[in-house]
Amino acid sequence: MTRKIPAPAFVAMMALAGCNLTRSDQRRKPDQVTATVFNVNAQRPGRLIEPRYCKIDSAILTRPVGDPVVESSAWNVADEQIVPVDVRQALEANGLRVGVITGTLPGDIVEAFKPRPPIKETQWVHLALPEGEHSPIVLGGKTETVSLLLNHRGNKIDGRDYQGASGRLNITPSHQGLTGVSVRVVPEIHHGAERRTIAPVQNNGPFAQHEFGIKDGQQEDVLRELATTVDLQPGQTLVIGCRGKLGRTLGTFLFLQPEPTTDQMLQSILLLQAARNSVGVPPLKPIEDEPDAHDPAVRASAEAAKGSRPARETPGL
Repeated sequence: MTRKIPAPAFVAMMALAGCNLTRSDQRRKPDQVTATVFNVNAQRPGRLIEPRYCKIDSAILTRPVGDPVVESSAWNVADEQIVPVDVRQALEANGLRVGVITGTLPGDIVEAFKPRPPIKETQWVHLALPEGEHSPIVLGGKTETVSLLLNHRGNKIDGRDYQGASGRLNITPSHQGLTGVSVRVVPEIHHGAERRTIAPVQNNGPFAQHEFGIKDGQQEDVLRELATTVDLQPGQTLVIGCRGKLGRTLGTFLFLQPEPTTDQMLQSILLLQAARNSVGVPPLKPIEDEPDAHDPAVRASAEAAKGSRPARETPGL
């Protein structure tokens, strides 16, 4: 006795079983699937999903105040007009300079990365960050007591006294265009006694949960109104320094420090270079679709070609 199954029930059973008789790509081998993913000419090309990362290379070059290496060499070739006018004026009022060098660094700066006793060798520090995550760059040590004049926008001057203060620049990179990296720089002042607070934890992604954790550290003054964003392309170097003639400013506090063993003042400049990964970029040469080996016609033609192929001669026989 043959049991008949209604047509709607048969269709539902096939759907639940996950069977699709019209799609031959589900029977492809793993290497064929990989070729389809990276083939932009395929019928349904895939897209590689990976996180966005940025690589930041930083170096702090320190010399005595007035040394041409930190005083003029970088600024003679740096483009300071890359910063918007209003931001540049706010930075200048606080004794800060920001510029971009395109191409090779000046010769005397390149020589600073070579060991030459007794001058300390300058080294690059490499850091890989997920897009949007920030990392601080500490400039110098702590100062027991310092008085600063902070120039705010609108010609407002604010005098502040700090105890146990240290300065740093908070760096946040992100992808810009096809090859560029947008670097956001925010100055910070950490001061006062160590204390325990509850602060938000950095999350690697927009869909991550917002978490809070216990943080031990000093009080932080984040000067967001002096934030600067610069777009860097491959082969460009961001230079940040101070205007040494302006005293009691944020720039001199960050980039002028007394030498630990003498009373000589040291001046520094910060060099930043950025790179990034390429997300979802297929190979330069498209991968051709391989024929479906399960197709009877393709299998028959392959066997016929194999049978008509002449035998290979073995040397020495």
